[in-house]
Amino acid sequence: MSRNNLHERFELQAIFDLGKALNSSLNLNKILNTLLLTLMGKFLISKGAVLVQCAENEFRIEAVKGLPQNIVGKKSRIDNVPAGFISLHELKFSSSETFSELSGIEVILPIERDAHLLGFVGLSKKWHGDSFSETEVEYLHSVLNISATAVHNSLIFRKLETEKRKSDKRVQELNTLAEIVKELNSSLSTLKSGKVVNLLAYSIMGEMIVNRCLIFLVEGENLDLVLNKGLTTDVIEQINTKENLAKLLNIKNACLIDEGDEQLCGLVDLGINAVIPMNVENEMKGIIALGQKITKIPFSDDELRLLSILGNWAVISIETARLIEQELEKKSLEEELRIASEIQRKLLPKENPTLEKFEVAGLNMPSLQVGGDYFDWVKISEDEYAFCIADVSGKGAPAALLMSNLQASFHALLGLNIKLTDIVARINNIIYQNTSSDKFITAFFGVLNTSKFTLNTVNAGHNHPYFYHQDNRFQVFDKGGLILGMIPDVQYFSESVDLQTGDLIVMFTDGISEAMNRNEELFEEHRIKKCISDNCRKSAASLLDALIAEVRDFSAGCPQADDITVLTIRVK
Repeated sequence: MSRNNLHERFELQAIFDLGKALNSSLNLNKILNTLLLTLMGKFLISKGAVLVQCAENEFRIEAVKGLPQNIVGKKSRIDNVPAGFISLHELKFSSSETFSELSGIEVILPIERDAHLLGFVGLSKKWHGDSFSETEVEYLHSVLNISATAVHNSLIFRKLETEKRKSDKRVQELNTLAEIVKELNSSLSTLKSGKVVNLLAYSIMGEMIVNRCLIFLVEGENLDLVLNKGLTTDVIEQINTKENLAKLLNIKNACLIDEGDEQLCGLVDLGINAVIPMNVENEMKGIIALGQKITKIPFSDDELRLLSILGNWAVISIETARLIEQELEKKSLEEELRIASEIQRKLLPKENPTLEKFEVAGLNMPSLQVGGDYFDWVKISEDEYAFCIADVSGKGAPAALLMSNLQASFHALLGLNIKLTDIVARINNIIYQNTSSDKFITAFFGVLNTSKFTLNTVNAGHNHPYFYHQDNRFQVFDKGGLILGMIPDVQYFSESVDLQTGDLIVMFTDGISEAMNRNEELFEEHRIKKCISDNCRKSAASLLDALIAEVRDFSAGCPQADDITVLTIRVK
């Protein structure tokens, strides 16, 4: 056998082995990397790239060697798709940036299967600078022809995987939607419309990982804000202007607020990034407004579609709940109430701690025999006290049992001598692991050092407590993290403040801020701030009594709609 014949035999064997290796995998990246390394090793080439067609005349950089990895994934149109071996400089890219990023690539060869273009392989010059010979070009075409089947199969496999992921996501969305809708419908006999709204908000915030949620309901020709999670009173006042409410009413379909939209960009500045109308038979009944995701990832079209479906179902439940409220009296099983009431009493402190330099006062007023609010004080050492105020979703025995879980976890973890942020993170995991998807807790935690006059706090999605300074300044405690029990392994953050004589800390649940009068107006936080200012010289207990009295006066003639819990600290 002659040397040339022997060489050709080895070449054919190498091509055969390469084809066998490529076709043994459906992983596109593995196939393309193997192809590039083979060609680069064969011809002593330092740079290579593969572009795969993703649409007509549009190509995506799929794999590179000897070039920056950050160009992988970039796309560009090629207006003159070649039919054979040509120079890179002959291609007409729609983006000059794409051309510059492939710097060093000299020649382009098509990858084709059954006369269908799959993409291109780009190669730099050979190490010694020689051009590709006719025989080498034939070898390249042979390799690419064999590779084309593997590339084609891997592209089909990738497409199938993508479709499967989309299908799995749709199934997951439908399951989530079904669970939430089931809970909304099953709760109508026991929950008021406001509670259905809260359940809707908790579900959305948990699913979409957001900490800002507004829900409006249509009343006649107006929009009424019925729920606010995460936005301050000042911002709410700006959103609640006639002009902004009119903008919201004009939104017909779920959408992202585009900063380039002159009509709506003001809403982005106020913290609203997505708006979802809630419709019944094409008639708007309410609006969900959401802030940016905690992850900063924009809402996808699928997520907006899911929110639209959820909103439409939820508003039916809300409307139904409103009708049920007019006919049904509040009823509960006596045994459940007795057990829950007993648990409730044991969870709350029997008396306020007596401190030399501080005054402390706490009060819990459930709207029913048992409630979902909770507060606690725990002595850690001679000069350190830990405290907590929380609002559990739901009522009755389930809420009382969940509070029992919170209290047990809080007390147990305080004995481990770990940071407050770690305690809150562990409590979040415990709540997440031991509750169903509709049970969440907003909570505010703190550690008071009575000798150093410092306060360290973590806010887990709770109403922002007020820190009233002796110089008449207000400060809110908003640093912390997500509501407890939504998702596992959340990172929480703390903030610390120095205390001085005359300083006040006022903590409360939404039974205070959302107390309603006969005109269906909310007490809101601006009235809380005024009450604190007016009574800032009083004792902690007197300030608490004054706040409760103002809420009662404000809502006179209306039944207490939600649990009320207040915790105050005053520096003597």
